[in-house]
Formats: sequence, structure tokens, C-alpha cells
Amino acid sequence: MKRALKFLFTFLAAAAFVFAMVIGLNYSGFETLFENEAGMAEGSQYVENTYSLAGLATFIGEHPEWVSITSYNVNNPDSGIFYQEDIPRALGATSNLFLLMEYERQVAEGLLDPNETISLSEIKKFALPEISESNHDKLIEEFEDGKAPLDDVVLAMLQNSDLVSADYLWFRLGEENIRMLIDSLGMPESALPLPFSGMYMRINPSLNDSAAFEALNFAEFANQSISEAQKLKDDPAYNQQVKNQFYDDRLSLTFMQERDALAYFPQATTKQLADLMARLLKNQVVSEEVTEAVKEKLRWPMGSEPISRSFEDYGAIYDNRMGLLGGIDFGTSVYDGHTSVQAVFFDQLPVGFWVHMSANHMQEDFQQRLIWDPALYETTQNEIAANNE
Repeated sequence: MKRALKFLFTFLAAAAFVFAMVIGLNYSGFETLFENEAGMAEGSQYVENTYSLAGLATFIGEHPEWVSITSYNVNNPDSGIFYQEDIPRALGATSNLFLLMEYERQVAEGLLDPNETISLSEIKKFALPEISESNHDKLIEEFEDGKAPLDDVVLAMLQNSDLVSADYLWFRLGEENIRMLIDSLGMPESALPLPFSGMYMRINPSLNDSAAFEALNFAEFANQSISEAQKLKDDPAYNQQVKNQFYDDRLSLTFMQERDALAYFPQATTKQLADLMARLLKNQVVSEEVTEAVKEKLRWPMGSEPISRSFEDYGAIYDNRMGLLGGIDFGTSVYDGHTSVQAVFFDQLPVGFWVHMSANHMQEDFQQRLIWDPALYETTQNEIAANNE
């Protein structure tokens, strides 16, 4: 009897410890998953499409409402994949391309010093708990002493799709300068990059009236988002209040509501973005000095062995956030030497399907192989044609 009681006590103690470690210390995570049970099941019928790139090509052909692709050889721009290419899609962190362009312009004109030492404490003003935290943590890990040259911060922003450093750079560049760049590039007003912190604060119903969303046009949403981010930057008390709210209840939205709110974020079409990448390759953006500097930073993926094995040259910006997987890139295949520009966006995806697809960066592999893998390119073309006859 004694041994039985001892065993029971040991079992209960172990169970209590496991419960405390798994449930107690991670209760907020369990609570979030419970609150988003419907979202996590959304699109589960499509999950098998994430098991192979051929399966993903089938999904693309069957669901034009969620996918836009522009992919073409720069030496033969009339022949390529043009799929829902005129549908505006949320840009996410791919809008950092515009910040990079304006940054390099200001560096070239001596307005910014790329070697200026930046304190990461200044950057962290824009960090919101539970919003792309892992991406920002990767950037922080690269600068252990808490300081870094401005140029290194910009490069890390691109490599990690970091929203926090993007917001810091946005205010360093200046709203008027960013607006003038967008206008000079011939991009629509809706492509204007906005501070991510301000946008997430604006869609948070615990901080702002979300009922007014449907009445907002982009210009109004932009102004309100900029105002929110400015206050976060300048008002320490408000900054702490906002961070406390995000820490306690994140966005106060379900995953599906968060996905739907991306419709208010900056947007452009894949055709506009791919054409801009083509102009960039031809040094037709801002100036030759600026475009060369922009391309050099976009080439950060070339440090990866799989990329260098398949490409003579490759540059990209990717993004991955709730319901959105997007990328813009240029690349020269080692196999036939052709150079392509692309913009590939999966937008407003069912949450459950997005979770599975984003887990292994499948869309990035798909996008890269569209350039160097003729079989996948042909399969994608055939799937699109078969489902849109």
C-alpha cells in the first residue's frame, strides 16, 4: 500500500510539474489557440497541396482569388506567367523595397551616413509584443552590444523582414521624401509604405474604433497610422500603455480578423512590382548609383548555398504574416543564363492553410524555382490554363 501511495504521489507530482511547465507557463499560447479554433481549421482541405510544389501549383490554378503571379524573362517581357496580375495585394514587408530605395538615395546625396552608429534602444521604441517578434529578435541577436552602423541595420531589416527597424528607418527618411519617391516611381498612392506599428495599432480595437474601418479610404488610414506611430515614438507613457495592451491581449482580434485587416495595408499589383524590378535591373530607378546599391543589398540570399548553386545572381524581399505570403525577386539561372523578374503573392489565405504553407517557407522555394526549374514553370502554366479555360 505504501509503495502504491508513493507511486501515486510521484505520478501526481510529475503531472503537476508538466502541467505547470506546458500549460501554466504557456497559458497565453494555449488561450490564443483556443480562441482561434475556427481559424486554425480554416482551409484544412487544402493542406495536402502543401506537400509538394506540384500540389501548390494545382492550388494556384484552382484559386485565383488568393494568388497573383507575374514572372517573366527581362529579355522577353511579353512571354511569361501573368496570373491575376492586376489585382492589388497587400505588400507587407515587401514595401521595404521603397524604404531601401529612398535610403540609398539619401546616402548617395550625403543626407545620411551609412556608418552612423545606431542604438537599438531607439529602434525598439517601435517594437510591439507578439507582432513579428521572432523576426526582430533575429536582428537583435546580430548586434549583441546594442549598437550597429545604420547600413547594417538596413541590411538586417531586409534579411529578417523586420518591421521594427523598418519603422525606425521610415521616420529617419521622412514622410515627404517617401511620398515623393512613390510618386516619382509611378506607383499608386496605395503602395505608400506606412509604419507597421501605426497600422497594427490602428486595427487594434482596444486602441481604436475598428467600426470605422469600412468608411476609411487609404489616405485616411495612412494618416491615422502615421499619427499613431508618431505618438508611439514621441510619448514614452503612451508607448508603455500600448506595449502593455499588446502584451496582455495582442491585437484583440482573432486570426481571421487580423488576416482580413490586411486589406487596409499598402497594396500594389504583381505587375507593377515585377515591372519595377525590371526597371531596377536596367538601372532605370532614381540613378545608376542608387540602383546598384539597392541591388547589392537585395542580393543577401546569395550567401545561401542552395541559392548560389542555382543562381548566378539573385535578389529578393519576402514577407510572411497572417494570411499573407509574398515575395519580389530577380534572378539569373545558372542552367540557361536567362534573367527573370517576379512578384508572387498569396493573399487573404485561409488561416489553417496559411499556417501549414508558411511553416517551411514553401512559397519562397516555389518562387525561386519558377526561375530555374522549367518543369515547375510549365506545370504552373498548365495548371493555370486548365483551370481558367
